[in-house]
Amino acid sequence: MPDSHPQQQPPTHGGAAPEAAPALVLGGVRLADGRTVDVRVRGGCIEAVGTAGSLIPGTRLDLDGYLLLPAPAEPHAHCDTALTADAAGPVSHAPEDVQRRTIEAALQHLGHGATALRTHVPIGGVHGLRSMEAVLRAREALSGLTELSSVAVPRVLTGTAGADGLAMLRDAVRMGAVVIGGCPDLDPDPTGHVEAVLDIAARHGCAVDLHTDGDD
Repeated sequence: MPDSHPQQQPPTHGGAAPEAAPALVLGGVRLADGRTVDVRVRGGCIEAVGTAGSLIPGTRLDLDGYLLLPAPAEPHAHCDTALTADAAGPVSHAPEDVQRRTIEAALQHLGHGATALRTHVPIGGVHGLRSMEAVLRAREALSGLTELSSVAVPRVLTGTAGADGLAMLRDAVRMGAVVIGGCPDLDPDPTGHVEAVLDIAARHGCAVDLHTDGDD
């Protein structure tokens, strides 16, 4: 397998072109399909893949026998209440505590290799949008380290009681929530709940991620 053609890459966060960054060759790594290859990385991007021993220049890190995989992603987390199993007393939902827990949980995921994380954030009730605001601030703090996506999770969305939930869900999207969540089983009208979620998601171009439950 010849050296692949380098792909044009965007500038790094510091403004320098990737070509100016030092190259690192991961030598003799094994891919999921069983092939053993060299991978040249520059500026945080994969620049080239070639047969083992073929890639130059760059510092070489011999990884003979190690398996090289894409970074994993965590699709379902609740960072706002993470790391509270051993907490004494009720869990604090103060914005500064939610932000701290979210950052700490995201960094723990990153430490295990997950570079993207989707966290589900309840909105409404006595906490309103405060947890969502804290999670969005955490996302800003983590920019450049990991990709944190927030899911706005309302409760009731139908009938008279659902009016507040719908308004808060729209506000959450305007604030920066990128995914519309929902709990159809907690709504008196589960079908109407799903329809409301899909309608708002379509209007704002958001993804949908529903919690579902059932014992039948």
